[in-house]
Amino acid sequence: MTAQVIEDVLPTAPADVWFEHTLSAVRKFLKSAVVIDNQPYVPQSAHDIPADPVPVPDINSGLGDEFEELVVPTASDQSALTDDALAHILDVRKVSDAFAGDGMACAFVLPDDSDPDLVSIEKRVLGAAKISDVVVIDWYLRDNVPVLTLELLEKIAVDDVKESGRMRLICVYTGQPLDEQIFSDVKAAIGRGGIELEDVSGSPYCARGSSCVVVLLNKTAVPPSELSSALTERFALFADGLLPSFALAAVGAIRKNIHHMVTRFGSGLDSAYVANRLITNPPEDVAELVRELLVAECDNALGIESVADNYLDKAAVGAWLSKNESVFVEQSYGKKQKVDVALCSLLLKNGIDNVGAKNGSEKSVEFPVRHRNKVSIALAGGEASSKESEADFSRLVVFKREAFGDTKLIGGDGWRPSLTTGTLLRMQEGEAKRYFVCLTPACDTLRLSDETPFVFLEAAVDDSCYSLILREEEGVDRGLYFRGKHPTLMTYKFFPDSLSQRIRGEPHNADCGRPTFTFVTSSGAQRFTWLGEIRYARAASEMAKLAGNWMRIGINDSEYLRLIEAGKFK
Repeated sequence: MTAQVIEDVLPTAPADVWFEHTLSAVRKFLKSAVVIDNQPYVPQSAHDIPADPVPVPDINSGLGDEFEELVVPTASDQSALTDDALAHILDVRKVSDAFAGDGMACAFVLPDDSDPDLVSIEKRVLGAAKISDVVVIDWYLRDNVPVLTLELLEKIAVDDVKESGRMRLICVYTGQPLDEQIFSDVKAAIGRGGIELEDVSGSPYCARGSSCVVVLLNKTAVPPSELSSALTERFALFADGLLPSFALAAVGAIRKNIHHMVTRFGSGLDSAYVANRLITNPPEDVAELVRELLVAECDNALGIESVADNYLDKAAVGAWLSKNESVFVEQSYGKKQKVDVALCSLLLKNGIDNVGAKNGSEKSVEFPVRHRNKVSIALAGGEASSKESEADFSRLVVFKREAFGDTKLIGGDGWRPSLTTGTLLRMQEGEAKRYFVCLTPACDTLRLSDETPFVFLEAAVDDSCYSLILREEEGVDRGLYFRGKHPTLMTYKFFPDSLSQRIRGEPHNADCGRPTFTFVTSSGAQRFTWLGEIRYARAASEMAKLAGNWMRIGINDSEYLRLIEAGKFK
C-alpha cells in the first residue's frame, strides 16, 4: 500500500498574522493613485496589427541593397520590449489594470517632452497629487535629468505639510538602476518640503515619516503588473498599530458607504431644514443638528462594516500582543507577582474586577488598582514610552482641536476659532503663564451684537496630578488641574466679530505654515493665546463637578440605609 503523505498545516507566525491584519485595513482604505510619467506606452492589440506583410516599393539604390518585406511587431514582441529593452517606458494598460484589480482608481499625468509650459505641467501634477493616496512619479520627466521630478516632490511635500501632515505614499518608479544617490536626492527634496524621513529597516530604498512613506522602485524589477500590490504592501507601514489600522479601515468604510450617505441628505429635505431653522431659537442649533446627523451616518457606516469588532476587539488585540511580545518589559508588583504576557492575556480573555484579573471560575488574580499603571509601562517597553503614549492618548480623548498638536487648522476659507464652551486659553503675565477654560454655555456665545462677558475656570499647572495634558509650542507637554473645591473663576469681556456675531480669534503667521490665534479683551488689557478646544462633553463634566460641589447636601438620611443601598453589607 502506497503511503500517503499528509502535509501538516504549520502555524502562522505572529508577524505574518499581524501583517495580514494591517494589510486588510490598507486594502479597505486605498482608493486612488496617480502616475506621472513622460514616456507612456500602450501596447497595440493583436486585432489592430495588420496580418499581411507591408509591401516594399521596388527601388534600386544602385548600392546592391536587398530589401526584405517589413513585418509589423506582434503584440508579444511589444510586451517583451516593455519589460526588457524599453525599461524606461511605462506600460499604461498594465499599470491601470493592476490598480483596478486592487480596487483603486488610477489617474495619469503624462507630460509631453516638447511642452514648454512647465507651470501648466506642475499645476496638473500637484492637482492630481492633492487628491491621491498614492503618487507614482518617474525619475526622469524632462531631458533625462531629474530636476523637474525633484522640484515636484518638494512642492508635493510643502502642500502636505500645510495640510497638517496629509498621509501619502510617494513612489519614484524608474528604469534607472537603483542606487543610494538617487534615493538620497529623493529624500532630500522631500525634506526641503518640510517632511522628515527615516530609512525603514529591512526594506531597501524605503523611508517613512509620521505621515509619508517614500519608496524607490525599478520598472524591470517590479513590473507594471505588480506595481499596485508592491505599493499596497509598503502602505501597510501606516497601519502598523491597532489604532492606525482601525482608523484606516474606518475611513475606508466611510468611503465605501459615502454615496449612500449623501443620498440620505437629498434636496427634498431642504424646505424642511429651512423651515425648522426659521422657527427655531437659536437657529444655529438646527445646523448643528444636521451636522451631528451626518456624523451619525459615518458612525452607522462603521457599524455596518464591523470595523470596531474587526480592528479593536479581542482578536486584533491578541494579534498585537503576540506580535509585540518581544518588546514588553515585565513589571513586578506585590511579593511574587508581575505584569507579563501571561497576565495581559488573562486580562484580555476574562477582564478585570475590583480585586484583579478574572481567572474563570477560580479566584481572581490579585492586581491592586495602585499597580495597574504598570500594564501600560510593560506594553510600551518602559516608563518614558508609557508616559508619552498615555499623554498622546489623553490629548486625543480630551481635545476636539489643538493649537500645537496634530489637528488640521488650515481650511479653504480661512478658518478661525470661536470662543465657546471648552475653549482653552493662555494668558502671559510677565514670566508667569495662566490657563483658562471657557465655561460660558455654547448657546450664549452666538448672535452677539455688543460687548459680552465670558466666564472662565482657571487651571493650575501640575505635571504629577492633572485633569488633562496640554501640548504647547515646541512639543512641550503640560499638565493642568481643575480645582473643584476651591476654583478660581474669572470673567473677561470681548467684542464680537460683526459678520459672524461670535468672538473670533485673530490669526498670526498664517502664511508661514501652522497659524496661531489670539483673543484680546474689549479693554485691550488682556491678550490670550488660543491653545485648543476641549470636547463639549468633557467641558460640561467640569461644569457639573463645580455644580455638584457647590450644591452638596448635608446628612439627610440614615447612614445605615445609605450603606445598604451602596451594597456595603447585607
